[in-house]
Amino acid sequence: MTKGATRISQAQSAGLRLNRGLSPIASHPAGVAPALNGHGPTMMEARLPFRELSRLAHADRRASDPVYAAHRWWARRPPSVMRGLLLAASLPADTSDDQFWELFGSDRALLEGRRVHDLFVGGGTTVIEAGRLGAMLSGTDVDPLAIEIVRHELRRPDAAAVHKAGKALLVFLNERAGALFASTSTKWTPIHYFFVHEVECPGCQQTSPLYRGLEIARFSGKSGAVVRADGIVAFCPDCFALHCLARPDRREIRCCGRRHRLHAGTFKKQRFKCPKCGTLATHRELKTGVAPRRLVAVEESSPQEKRRIRKPHAHDIQLEAIAVAKLRSLQRFLHLPSRRLSPHRVDQRPLSFGIRKSAELFTARQLLVFGLAFRWIKRARVPRDVRRALLLAVSNALTTNNRLCSYASEYGRLSPLFSVRSYSLPSLAVELNPLHPSAGRGTLRRSIDRVVRSSDERVRRYVWNVAQRRPVPTTMCFRRRPAATGIVCASAEVRPTHLDGPIDLCLFDPPYFDYIAYSELSEFYRVWIGRTRLGGRPLLPERSDPVRTFSDRLARCLLAIRPRLRKHRPMVFTYHSSSSNAWGSIGRALDRAGMRVTALWPLRNDSHMGHHSSDGNCEWDLVVACRRLQECVPATLRATVGEWAESAKPLRIGPADRRSMTHAIAMASSRFGRPRPRGTNCQGGNHER
Repeated sequence: MTKGATRISQAQSAGLRLNRGLSPIASHPAGVAPALNGHGPTMMEARLPFRELSRLAHADRRASDPVYAAHRWWARRPPSVMRGLLLAASLPADTSDDQFWELFGSDRALLEGRRVHDLFVGGGTTVIEAGRLGAMLSGTDVDPLAIEIVRHELRRPDAAAVHKAGKALLVFLNERAGALFASTSTKWTPIHYFFVHEVECPGCQQTSPLYRGLEIARFSGKSGAVVRADGIVAFCPDCFALHCLARPDRREIRCCGRRHRLHAGTFKKQRFKCPKCGTLATHRELKTGVAPRRLVAVEESSPQEKRRIRKPHAHDIQLEAIAVAKLRSLQRFLHLPSRRLSPHRVDQRPLSFGIRKSAELFTARQLLVFGLAFRWIKRARVPRDVRRALLLAVSNALTTNNRLCSYASEYGRLSPLFSVRSYSLPSLAVELNPLHPSAGRGTLRRSIDRVVRSSDERVRRYVWNVAQRRPVPTTMCFRRRPAATGIVCASAEVRPTHLDGPIDLCLFDPPYFDYIAYSELSEFYRVWIGRTRLGGRPLLPERSDPVRTFSDRLARCLLAIRPRLRKHRPMVFTYHSSSSNAWGSIGRALDRAGMRVTALWPLRNDSHMGHHSSDGNCEWDLVVACRRLQECVPATLRATVGEWAESAKPLRIGPADRRSMTHAIAMASSRFGRPRPRGTNCQGGNHER
C-alpha cells in the first residue's frame, strides 16, 4: 500500500472505527486474491476507499461506456462506482487496498455463482456491472422502458445484424420522407430549422413573437464548437431579417429604423410581456406549446463540413405545408401515439404549456418520419433482440426530434429535451433534420450507430493507479458471460416470486424523497414503443404526509426482499438529500424493516456539468450498508463531515452535500451497529433464508 493510500485509510478508520474491539485480521499475502466474503464484516463495513472511487467517478464523467449510450435514462450512477461498491460489499474486511484495486481492474468473473438483486433497476448500472463481474442477476422496476433498456444492455444482439437492419430502415425513410427536408441547393443540406412562437396576448388579443433574445448562433472559439465565418447571427424581431455580425462582442443590431439589443426579449423571469400593451402572461395562459410558430432561419451543411445560416425560402415553408397534408392522408397507416398525457402529475409540464396529447409534442414532419420508422420496425422480419435494439435507437432519437428542443448557440449543436431532466419550453425552438447523413447529435443514423456500438466488449474506463495515486485511463474487455437473469417489470413492494434462489447481495439506488418523477418523463417514449402501463405505483411521497407515506412504502420494499437475502449478508443502497425529512424517512423505513446501519460513507456519484453546476445540487451520495437487527451489536458512529471533507481533498464538498451528510449522520447514529461476530447467538433467532 502506498503512503498516500495509508493516510486515506487512517482517516477513514478514524471516521467510523468499525473494528473497535475486534481482534486484528491477518492480511492476505501480496498478489493473492482474497476469497469473497460469505459471512462476517465486509470491506465496505471496515473501510471504503471513497476518495479514490469519487475521483474515478469524476474522471469517468466524460468517458464513453457504449452499453449505457443505447437509450436515454436519468440519474444513472457511475459504472466505476457501482463496480467498486459491488466488490467492497463482497470482499472480507481484511482486504488490502492494493488487492482491492487489483481486482477492480481485473476482467475475472469475481462474483460467479453469486446473485445480485436491484430493487430499483432504472438505467441498469448495478446489474450491468454485476453481470460483468459474473454474477447472476435479478431486479425490479415499475417502468417498462427501464426494463426494455436493461434487457437490451444484458442481451445485446449481434452488431452486424443491427447495422444491416438499421441501414435498411434509413433507406426506407429516405425514400418515403427524405424530400421533406430537401434544399433548393444541391451543395447544401438542411440540418437545423429555427422557430419562434407567435402567441396571442390575453390582454389585447394581438399576436407577438415570444423570445428571450435575438441571437441564433455565435462563434465562441470553444473546443468542439462549430467554426463560423460570422461572429454572431441574429434576427430582427420586427421583420425577421437575419443579421450576420462580424464581431462577436456586438450587443445590438439596427433594423426597421430601430436599435434592438441582442439580449432583450419579450419573455423574462418566466413571464411574457406583450410589446403592444405590456400585459404579463405565463405559458399556461398563452398555451405556448401549441401556439403557431414562425420559421426564422435554416442552418445547412456542405459536403466539406462547412455550416451556414440563411433566411428561410418559400420552398422551406412549402415543405412544412406538404408535411401537414401528407400526415393527414397517411395518419391511419402510421404508428403514432394517440394517447392523452396523464393529467395526474407531480410536474405539470408539459400540460402547463397547453400540450394535452403526446402527438402535440412533435411537428408534422417529425410525426411522419417516426410514424413510418416505428411501423417499419414493427413489421420487419428480424430477430427479437434486433427489433428491440432498433426500437430503442429510434425511441432515443425522439429526444432530439420534438418541439421542445433548443440550440446551444455557442457550440452550434442541438440541446435535447430532458437536458435539464424535465420538460422545458425553449423560446427559440429547433427542428433537426433526422435523416441528415453526417450530422452529429440526434440524427437517426447516429442513434442507430450508438445502439450498434453498445454491443462492444471493449470499454474505455478509468482505474486507480496505486503507485501514481490518481485515476488513469485504460481499456477493459468485458466478455459476454451467460447469466441467469430475473429482471421483471414489477413493484419492489411485492415479494418476488420469480427468484429461484437466495440473494447474496442487494445493492440499489432508491427514488429520492424530493426527486423528479421519472415515470412522467419516460411516458414521452413509452407511448411510442407500446409500453404505456407501469408495473406498479412509483415510489413517491404523498402530499398529505410525505415522510410517513414514503418511509412506509420504502419499508415494504425492504421487507419484501429481506426473506430472500442470505443470512449475515448486507443490504447496500446510495442516497442523498439536503432535507432532514428525507433522511428521517430513511430512518423510519429501516426501523420498520428491522435493519441496523453498519456502514456510512460519502461518495461522489454525480459530477454535475452545465445546467446542474450549482451549490444547490447534491453531487455526493451517502452509501448506507445495513443488516438485520439480530445480526448486529450496537456500536458508536464516529463520523464527522469535517473528517470526510478532509479525506476527500482535492474534491470539494459543497453546502448542499454538507447538509445531506449531516442529516445522514444524525439518522445513522441512533441506528448504528457492527456485524455480530460469527458463532455468537442472535437474539430472537433468524429463520429467514
